[in-house]
Parts: sequence; structure tokens; C-alpha cells
Amino acid sequence: MSDQNRTILVGIDGGGTGCRVAIADADRNILGTAKGGPANPTYTPQQARDNILAAIDAARLDAGLDQAAINSARAYVGLAGIRNEADAEFIAEILPIKQAKVVEDRATTVTGALAGGDGAVAAIGTGSFVARSKGGKTGYLGGWGFRLGDQASGAWLGHNLLERVILCAEGIEAHSSLTRETLARYDDDSYAIYEFSNAATPAEFGELAPLVVKAANKGDPTATAMMRDGADYIVKALNTLGYRPDEPLCLTGGLGPHYTNFLPASFARQVVMPKGSALDGALLLASRMGDAP
Repeated sequence: MSDQNRTILVGIDGGGTGCRVAIADADRNILGTAKGGPANPTYTPQQARDNILAAIDAARLDAGLDQAAINSARAYVGLAGIRNEADAEFIAEILPIKQAKVVEDRATTVTGALAGGDGAVAAIGTGSFVARSKGGKTGYLGGWGFRLGDQASGAWLGHNLLERVILCAEGIEAHSSLTRETLARYDDDSYAIYEFSNAATPAEFGELAPLVVKAANKGDPTATAMMRDGADYIVKALNTLGYRPDEPLCLTGGLGPHYTNFLPASFARQVVMPKGSALDGALLLASRMGDAP
């Protein structure tokens, strides 16, 4: 069978730190993969487009396919920063693929984690969102970014930590080992924290999150309170979505699994490993694009 007559699937997962592309056959057997540069169109749209195109071409070469095979493929693209049709069309119109769907990466993350089935996902990394899928329908909460949301996230933890350090430095709250250690990172200079916080990106705030996790696991009261606050948000979001504690719960992202021990027992015992990645989700959704009449 020639490349042009085969069903070729393209899955793309992209965000602020990079993008990944996988090319597969109709059974989702991987033919080729590639990684590329940042692909969040919110801040650098042209760079995102260029990086996605370069990664697609690199994956095509890895798969040993000609350009015609890619042109006739089915592609599902999950990108951070896609929040409306205009953003999606901005990317879709330059893809060398006739059947392409561009969505926010929440859909591909949830589909990959649950393998298209029922359950809930709390995706907690630098940012955060919570989702629940039931009967083919998925509801989402969060994903509003650092300034408006991202509760429980790495950026949220880092920012919260520095707020608490300042309160401790002023004598309003009592120090813990974590707050003393954090203040020492800034040479015991509250003004240095002020300067950092005024210029820091969410990712830079997120670099402080491992300090909180490590300290919480050692019983530090400040860190434990912060992790419990984050877990409380996850529970409230799940309850708002109608989650029942007999459904599987995936905690994904670099920080998500660390909340397991801070959730109520009825939620913690439902935590399961994700069945796949956002890239797996993109390929599964691409395979379903031909199902509609």
C-alpha cells in the first residue's frame, strides 16, 4: 500500500517549553517521533508556528514518509494557550495537513490519561486544571493562568511560599524550617525577595515548589499547610464537577502525584497511574476523527 493510501495519524502536544510530534498508523503504532521548540501561541505565535512545522517535518523524516502522506493525514493538536477559535485557526491554517483539529492541551491530556474512558484528572504542574469525564462528556475547571488561578500548581506554591516568608520575616507569623531556609536563599534579605517576585515568571516561582514538597514530607508545618490547601482546592474542584469517590483519579504533571498523601482517604485510594500521555491522547483523538458521519 502506498503512503498516500494509508491512514496516517499525527498527534501533537505543545506548550511553553517545547512540543512533541508522533506519527502513527491507523492502529496507533508509532512510525516516527520528533521534539521541537516552544509551541504556546499566546506570547510568541510565529515562533510557535515555526517550531510546530519543523517538528512535524522531523517526525515525517523519522517515519520515512513523503510529504503527500502527511498532507492526507489526520492530525489532532493539543496546545497550551488555545482558548478560542481564532487562536486555533491561526495554527490550523498553516499546517500541511488537510484534516487537522487544534484544541487546548487540556483535552489531549485528559484523553491520554484516561485512555478515552471515564474518570477524573488533576493536572498539576507549573499551572493547573481539573477535569472529569463521564459518558463521553468532559467538564473542566481551572486553566486560567497564574494571575487568575493555577491553584495548587508549582507557581502557586512558590508564590505562596514567598508570601509566607515575608510574613515570617516581619514577625507576623512564626518561622518554620522551610521559611528560614527560603529566606536564606535570598541572603536573609526581604527586599531581594521583593525584587525577585516583581520580575519572576510562573516557571521561576515554580522552581521553589520542590522545597515545599520536600519540607511537607518531613512534616514542616508551613509546607504541610500549603500542600493541604492545594489538596483542598483539588477536592473542591472535583466535587464541583460531580466527581464520585468510586471513580479513577489521575494526578498528573510534575507536582500532581505529590498531593496523593494530602488528599482525604476516600480520594487518595482512587488515585491511579495515567494510562497515557497528552501525546497518546492526541493520537487517540486523531484516530476518532474519521468516526463522524
